[in-house]
Amino acid sequence: MATTASRTIKSAHRVLEILEYFDQDRRHATVMDMSRTLNYPQSSTSELLRCLTRLGYLHYNRFRRTYSPTARVALLGAWVKPSLFRGGPLLSAIDELAQLTNETVLLSTASNYVVQHLHVIHGNTDHSVEAHVGDTRPLLHTPQGKLLLSSYQTDHIRSAVHRLNAEEGDQEKHVRVAEVLSELAVLREQGWTIDEGQDGVGCVAVLLPRGHHIDRLVISVQMPSVIVCERGEEILEMLMQRREEISRLHAEEEGRDADASNVVPMPEPMKIPDYRRHFA
Repeated sequence: MATTASRTIKSAHRVLEILEYFDQDRRHATVMDMSRTLNYPQSSTSELLRCLTRLGYLHYNRFRRTYSPTARVALLGAWVKPSLFRGGPLLSAIDELAQLTNETVLLSTASNYVVQHLHVIHGNTDHSVEAHVGDTRPLLHTPQGKLLLSSYQTDHIRSAVHRLNAEEGDQEKHVRVAEVLSELAVLREQGWTIDEGQDGVGCVAVLLPRGHHIDRLVISVQMPSVIVCERGEEILEMLMQRREEISRLHAEEEGRDADASNVVPMPEPMKIPDYRRHFA
């Protein structure tokens, strides 16, 4: 029984990775292409692709022996926030930012105590930073993660920090709760950050306005630290303009005044007995 359940979970995981593979590379692919890139056995890869083709999610070119996503894939999840994603400004804004900056632009969220990149447009310069859809980064040690974490209330942040410290094996990466709360209070107030980075790669990131029934999102432009120093303020202005446009959209859609708050509302009273409780 357990073995069957394990196989089912693995298959579900692989299906999602195959769909994200096309989102990342935007091209046709053969069974061998995906088998090598995703490190799957060729036989099971072929079986999954045939299944997705029968269900209408992939198209198979019999002459080239390649697979490509169908329009059904494009519509997956679009109902979650139709005015934002389906014909809305978010993905268009990301495309526009990539064209204006020539740098790598990312849309990210918090998932299971890590930052995960949902959508990536690569820069077209020699120094462009590499990033991929599905990549995860530490919540406490990335600009995007800190922005996302700052949007939660203090008790929830404290619980998350205790948990992350407890699960971090490297003592040098442990953080003091008081210091984190102080730093996040500033980020919560401004809703953006310019980070020059410590490994030669920095970013400019903006927390998007919150909307009902959707995760908190961050748009960031990632680039070498030297470019951050030169163009950080300019790129921040571009990001803030897009943030304002999306904020107005939220307000119109939900029939309320634009909300400038960067804090996620929590039900009252909120009780978090220990750090083992999830913060998001």
